Amino acid sequence: MGHNAMSNSLSVRSEFSGGTQIIPARLAGLRVLAALLPLHKQKKILNEQSGSHASRLRGRGIDFSEVREYQPGDDIRSMDWRVTARTGQAHIKVFREERERPVLVVTDLRASMDFGTKRALKRVVAADVSALLAWSAASQGDRLGGLIFNDNDEFDLRPHTGRKTLMAFLHRLADMPRTPHKASGERMLEICHHIARVAKPGSAIYIVSDWLGYDQECEKVLYATARHCDLIAVRISDPFEVTQPTGDYTLTDGQQRKRLTVSDRDNQSQRERWLHQSGELKASLLRLQTPLIEISTNEDPLDAIRRGMGFSALTPHPGVSE
Repeated sequence: MGHNAMSNSLSVRSEFSGGTQIIPARLAGLRVLAALLPLHKQKKILNEQSGSHASRLRGRGIDFSEVREYQPGDDIRSMDWRVTARTGQAHIKVFREERERPVLVVTDLRASMDFGTKRALKRVVAADVSALLAWSAASQGDRLGGLIFNDNDEFDLRPHTGRKTLMAFLHRLADMPRTPHKASGERMLEICHHIARVAKPGSAIYIVSDWLGYDQECEKVLYATARHCDLIAVRISDPFEVTQPTGDYTLTDGQQRKRLTVSDRDNQSQRERWLHQSGELKASLLRLQTPLIEISTNEDPLDAIRRGMGFSALTPHPGVSE
């Protein structure tokens, strides 16, 4: 459900959507921001209790190219002993950097994402962020893949280059149907299994979600994937989830309305619940050596992503929606 008094509390670039609907034209228009998000230069920032640690992501993988005769100065660790033994002459394996890295964007559009009290619903922000990541990957020549899921179904797009794949991903972001609210734990585990099955070593995997239902079982499933891929967690949240200000509120799903009264005790309980959930998530991701990028519905998504990826702040943007 979304709060009836959705407002824009911060300046946000005009390219991003607001409100409750994912609009295909808006997703396509985010292409103009792709150059401001160079994924290949992203830093891996791990938030630890004693501070933060930043390092480079693995980058593109290495492909085998050919076997040739050994030349003075070659690295003996690249020696192809099988060919050397067969021919009687020293040969080495030659490798090259992959020109196209697989980038998998996983987008959570479950019922829990149909919530927002500020600029936009979480699902709208998630779609914008996913589209921006997709445009950025495509602009630098990587192979784009996608996994979009709700509570019942998923759309699996294997990594390919080309505009056709990108546009199919954007259209499915907008077309994925809403689903009734369900317990999210089992579904999140199913998606983690799906990611583990389809992710190829060397891939960059961005999971854009509110991460509700993520637990230790999900962590176990993703452990091998995190070792062989660059796994990046993007959490979409709404300020009302972090702390519920005392007062009376009207919630609506567009059809029904419901009154909600928040007491001081409710406020404190929600805050403690959020801190506990966040602590558990951060501890798990730290064990996986996976960075966490936090994005709130009331802030500019590009600024938030850049901050989480270790990029410097941008100059104030001229086109904003207040």
